Amino acid sequence: MGRVSFSQYNMWNSCPQQYKLNYIDKLGESSGNIHTIFGTAMHETIQHFLDVMYNVTKKQAMSIDLDLLLKDKLIEAFNTEKKKQGDRLPTTQKELEEFFGDGRQILKFFKSKLAKWYSKKNQKLEAIELMLNSEIKPNVHFIGYVDIVLRDTYDNSIIIIDLKTSTRGWNKYQKADKIKTSQILLYKKIYSDKYGVPMDKIKVEFQILKRKINEDYEFPIPRISSFVPANGKPSINKAWGGFMNFIESVFDEDGKHILDGNYFTNKGKPCDWCEFKQRGLCSAWN
Repeated sequence: MGRVSFSQYNMWNSCPQQYKLNYIDKLGESSGNIHTIFGTAMHETIQHFLDVMYNVTKKQAMSIDLDLLLKDKLIEAFNTEKKKQGDRLPTTQKELEEFFGDGRQILKFFKSKLAKWYSKKNQKLEAIELMLNSEIKPNVHFIGYVDIVLRDTYDNSIIIIDLKTSTRGWNKYQKADKIKTSQILLYKKIYSDKYGVPMDKIKVEFQILKRKINEDYEFPIPRISSFVPANGKPSINKAWGGFMNFIESVFDEDGKHILDGNYFTNKGKPCDWCEFKQRGLCSAWN
C-alpha cells in the first residue's frame, strides 16, 4: 500500500528526479535543520497553549511561561535531529540562540493579540495535530496532519488553521504559489469527505509566524499575519486535479511506485541546495 504526504507531492512538483532519488531509490540523507527544528518547537508551543486555553482555562494558559516552554521544545527537537544526523546536523548553538530570541518575540505578539484569532466565546477546539488518513486511490493513502481545527459555534462552521514559520513572511509571489497554498485546500477537501462536513462550512487560514520584521517602518509590522487563499470549489478542484496527476504519475494500481516513470530533472537555481547534486547522485549534473 502506498502512503503519500503533501511534502512528497511538493518535492515531485519541484523536481521529479529528486522525488525518485529520495522516495523510490531511498538515497536521501538530509533531514531537519534549524528551520525545521524551530518550526516544530513553535508549533508545539502554540498548540500546547491552545490546548490548555480551550480545554482548561484561558487564565491558566496565560500563566504558562511560553519562553521556557519554547526553550524546552527547541532542545527536544534539536536532540531528536542530532540522534538522526549526528555530526551532519547543520545547526549551531549560535543559531539556536538567535532563533530562540526570534521565537520569544513571536510568542509575545501572539499573547498580546490572542483575541484576534482565538476566543472561547464563539469557538470550540475540535483537534490539534489532527491526522487525516484517506484512501485517495485504491491502495494509496494520503496522510496529513492539520495543525489546529476549531469549530465556530456561531454558525457551526469548521476552521482549519495551518501554522507556517517564515523568516520574513510570505510575499505576493509566495501567496500566489498554487502548490504552496494547495496544501490547505487538500486538507479542506479530505476533511469534508472524511467527516461529512459540506465544504462551504469549512474555512481555511494560514497563520504566518515571522522571525524577522523591518523595524524601520513607520507603522509596526505584525509578527503574525493571516492569509486566506482562494478556497472555493474551482480552486479546490484545480488543486485536487494537480495532486491526482501526481498520484497517477508515480503509483500503479497496487499502490507501488512506478519505477520507469518520467522522473526528469527540473534544473534550476534550487539545484544548488539539492543534496543529490552535492553528493554527485543526480545524473543531470554528472
